Amino acid sequence: MNQILNTVSAMFIPALLTIILVHGFVRKVNVYNLFLEGCKEGLTTAVEIMPFIIAVFAAITVMTDSGALSWIEKACEPVFKLLGMPSELTSFMIMRPISGSGTLVIVESIAEQYGPDSFICRCASVIMGSSETLLYAVAVYFGATSVKNMRHTVPAGLAGYIVGIWLSLILCRVM
Repeated sequence: MNQILNTVSAMFIPALLTIILVHGFVRKVNVYNLFLEGCKEGLTTAVEIMPFIIAVFAAITVMTDSGALSWIEKACEPVFKLLGMPSELTSFMIMRPISGSGTLVIVESIAEQYGPDSFICRCASVIMGSSETLLYAVAVYFGATSVKNMRHTVPAGLAGYIVGIWLSLILCRVM
């Protein structure tokens, strides 16, 4: 059975490309020119969103290098403890809306320090899997669409993020 699945998965991309080429040939469409146009549009979009991505990464660097992230962690820790959130997850919960790769590094260090089956690591894993890098996503999506007025996007996203954290912690405690 595994051999069949491996064969099917290995053939999926070539089969998909073949179907696209045959479909274009039957419809008498110049697939290559359309491909090149798509590449140009992709590069244009990448150039348009690049300033937003650079701004997010610059903000992360400034926060960590200046010590602002440590200050925010210390300020949030009493509130998180009051809500029953493990203090070891403070930096993770602050960084998650900003950087996916940054929080992945934090989850890795939590797993190494406390073990992958620990309550703290399970909480971090559930939060990681059920939340979005909100500020990064907003920068990319709004940058790509040239929307300037975000209105309630960030506050609504942060509210959803906070509820997601709370529910993740409850779920991990129950299970």
